[in-house]
Formats: sequence, structure tokens, C-alpha cells
Amino acid sequence: AFVERAGRRSLLLGGCAGMTACLAALSAVFSGGDAPSSQTAAVLAILGFVGFYQIGFGPCTWLVLSEVFPLRVRSAALGIASLLNFGSNLVVTAVFEQQRKALGSGTLFAVLAVLGATSVIFVAAYIIETRGLSLEEVQAKLEGSESAQ
Repeated sequence: AFVERAGRRSLLLGGCAGMTACLAALSAVFSGGDAPSSQTAAVLAILGFVGFYQIGFGPCTWLVLSEVFPLRVRSAALGIASLLNFGSNLVVTAVFEQQRKALGSGTLFAVLAVLGATSVIFVAAYIIETRGLSLEEVQAKLEGSESAQ
């Protein structure tokens, strides 16, 4: 599969970076005027965001989560992660329009781009590559065992 060849961490980094760039582009577009080229740029940035999401966060988040938790807590941890994921989606959806009116579209997308940049930093700093590793090897690597490296 593509994810196994490319690596989860690489796809997450690329996907997060691409999403961040698209959010920054949306911020720039909405901070500018209403020229037809701005409409085209906005559509392209949205399509890019969705594409980068499908490369990184979409599939890789769930794969990495299913691999990094020890077996004894995996089901509970995945349940909590799912709740946090869908709960945060609900919060963003619920407050988006209110925040857009309060901050303006350009500023709101700039804030989202900063959050996206934070995700890039987080992935770079804390997410290990699990490509080709068994669940036992992933656990050993997370625990710092030399045999997994």
C-alpha cells in the first residue's frame, strides 16, 4: 500500500504542511479583494487542503494511533482519541461562523494556519515512523529500547 511505502510520519508531515500552506493561502485570499482570480485561488486552496488532508491526517492519524498505544490500553485510548477528534470537529463547526464574523475570514484562516503549523511541529517532534515495524517493535521504539532502532 502507498502508506506503507511512503511512511506514516512522512505523509503526516507532508499532509500537515500542505494543509497549513493552503490555510495560509486562504488567509491571504480573504485578506485581499474580490477579484475573480481570488475566487479561483480560494477554490484551489480549498481543494488543496482537502487533498493534503486525504494524504496525511485522513488515513495516517488512525493508523498511527492504532500502532502507538500498548495493547492493554489500546481500545480505551482509541475510544478517547476518537471522542477528542470528533469533539474538536464539532467545536470547530459550531464556532466557525461566529469566529468568521468576529475576526474576519482572513484572520480566522491565519489562526487556523498557525494551528496547522503547530501540528507540523508536533508531528516532527513527537511522531515516530512505524513503517515496516511490528506492534512489538513500535512499543520497544517508544520505550527507547535499542533493539528496535
